[in-house]
Amino acid sequence: MPTNRYFTMISNIVEFVNAVTKAAKKYPIEELLESLRQTVQSCFCKNRDNAHCTFTKLATKYEKLLREMSHDVQNLKVSPASHTLFEVRDDSSSYMIDITKRTCCCRMSQVGQLPCPHALAVFATLKFDVFDFCSYYYTTDAYVNTYKEIVMPVGKRAKWSLPNDVKSIIVLAPNQKRSSD
Repeated sequence: MPTNRYFTMISNIVEFVNAVTKAAKKYPIEELLESLRQTVQSCFCKNRDNAHCTFTKLATKYEKLLREMSHDVQNLKVSPASHTLFEVRDDSSSYMIDITKRTCCCRMSQVGQLPCPHALAVFATLKFDVFDFCSYYYTTDAYVNTYKEIVMPVGKRAKWSLPNDVKSIIVLAPNQKRSSD
């Protein structure tokens, strides 16, 4: 797989939904959906505020992670094999980094879509901007864009204005059939 982050995201979303719906699961369906909508609305608003207060190139969590990994760079020795292929060694191991393919044999860069400490050592040697090798999805721009939309309140059901063609639609559970079928 090009990236393996999907499993983490799905797991976090499922855990979030389970935690949020724990009390609401006993509600009738309309109240359950309204509770979920209110929760998403609140989360979007909170995350939008956090995103607009982030003044680094990457979202705070990933900026911090890069800083922590950069401490490991000091003990690494970089040897070029070509203009794009580098060997990075520490006391006990050797790693091959291809900067054009954005790969390292430790696979951390490919899985996390952030440079690993070995790649950071190469970028420091070449004086490259580390942020050019981070996934767009970790940037502050992506963070802001994720929460730019508004989850609109729906108001009281009695005040809804529905077109007649929508009012006439009958929705049945998947295992039911209309009496005329």
